[in-house]
Amino acid sequence: MTMARYDQTVQDTAGNVIAGATVEVRSEIPGQPLAALYTDRDGTISAGNPLTTDSNGEFGFYCPGGFYKIVVTSGVLTKTRRYVGIGLAQGTDTGPVGGVQRKVTAAGDVTITNDDADVIVIAKTVGAATAVLLPDPSTATKPFRIVDGKYDAATNNITVTSAGTAKKIMGGAAYIIDSNGASITLTPLADGTGWV
Repeated sequence: MTMARYDQTVQDTAGNVIAGATVEVRSEIPGQPLAALYTDRDGTISAGNPLTTDSNGEFGFYCPGGFYKIVVTSGVLTKTRRYVGIGLAQGTDTGPVGGVQRKVTAAGDVTITNDDADVIVIAKTVGAATAVLLPDPSTATKPFRIVDGKYDAATNNITVTSAGTAKKIMGGAAYIIDSNGASITLTPLADGTGWV
């Protein structure tokens, strides 16, 4: 995976740069764990977290695209920035119009990963019921839209479930797409307990 780059200069209210400030970066997912940061674009050399600003008040790192919470601390000064979008494919509140699509034509079950396309179109070359597994909502950062692209879901249902322990979809164990050409957009709950 190629990492996204983030650079910033820390300044006080008068515009003076702050050298030696502590910078903590956390992922904007339930539990807000410390983010894995790197010094190289390939993500092979860890940068450590927290970071420290240099003599010019600057800091920078590479990380996977997404939303992050960045907290800068120096003496009595604390600056917190929430939902900082980093990278070209950063998280979104709603999928972009015409978002990235993945068309599934192969037989078998479909597993959606956290960094998967925004729209998953089920258009198998042979008619068959399909099981779709969403990622664990406690680690997911964006909604996914599942679409019956073969227009045969009334006969060949698409059953959507979620990874994780006792994770719910729309309050139940599964959501079934059973109308031809139907679709559903499922968004992870902020507390990580399911999808709505």
